[in-house]
Amino acid sequence: MRGLRLLAVLVCAHGALAGGIRAALAGDLYVAGQEAGVVSRVDPATMRVVGTIPVGPGPAGLATGPGGRVYVTHPDHRAITVIDGPAARVVARLDQPGSPFGIAAAPDGAALYVGDWRRGEVVRRDPRTGEAMGPAVPVPDPAGLVLDRTGGRLYVADREHRRVVVIDTAAMREVGTASAGEGPFALALSPDDARLYVANVRSGDVTVIETGTLTTLSTVTVGAMPYGVAVTADGRFVVVSRQHAGAVAVIAADGLAPLGDVSVGRYPEGVLALADGRVAVANWFSGDLSFIDPQARRELARLPLADGPRGLAVALR
Repeated sequence: MRGLRLLAVLVCAHGALAGGIRAALAGDLYVAGQEAGVVSRVDPATMRVVGTIPVGPGPAGLATGPGGRVYVTHPDHRAITVIDGPAARVVARLDQPGSPFGIAAAPDGAALYVGDWRRGEVVRRDPRTGEAMGPAVPVPDPAGLVLDRTGGRLYVADREHRRVVVIDTAAMREVGTASAGEGPFALALSPDDARLYVANVRSGDVTVIETGTLTTLSTVTVGAMPYGVAVTADGRFVVVSRQHAGAVAVIAADGLAPLGDVSVGRYPEGVLALADGRVAVANWFSGDLSFIDPQARRELARLPLADGPRGLAVALR
């Protein structure tokens, strides 16, 4: 797995993020340990590991659906693992040609949307069988995916083409694009879906897009290697992981002003906003999970995890 680290640093083709996941309701937090080949189950209230689920080599992206289902992509192994969250066990392994990375689940649980960076496409799949449902949408270099609240619009970061692709999920067709910075990777929507925040790994900034018009409202400089992004439940703060700095940047959504950094573990990647205002941060190189208070701009706790934590998701209890 050391080779994956080098590849992620050089071209940002691998890795896990949770910027597209909305502020989590009360439930268990799941963290993909890419090098350990497991998904850790964490109680966010007590900030303790309550289970470890073996899923096979190289888990990266995570998404959750109704009934406590957790979906895990394996970019180097052409597969998606399906976990029954309440039972803490693997219930299926779906074949996915190419290299599945970014993943999102429809709110009603009827479909999965998977970005395949090797095949250069986004496909809608049946979450029970893994079969393709409708045509694939060409996106040359898909990274992060995020669905709006209705599940009708899917936003996809096209990391090598300075843009975000917008897909109508009912028709599975591209309906627009928006400009971004260099190496757009992670995405997060504001609670009202009015803004899309794009973390641009190579240009060291965050593009803020008005979703109604797909125009750029602002570009906020945060420093080198912004990899994951999340918006707090109240919409007040945007939190961006900075891989090389061992920190997350906090941005005020009102005015889009940088407020400063919060130190976390080494090489932070996935970030996830919790409903109580905290933000969880997966620190890949130090093998732990930080919980931060973005308003106070301080780390509250750090929890050791299985090796290589990257992607984050939450499933309702």
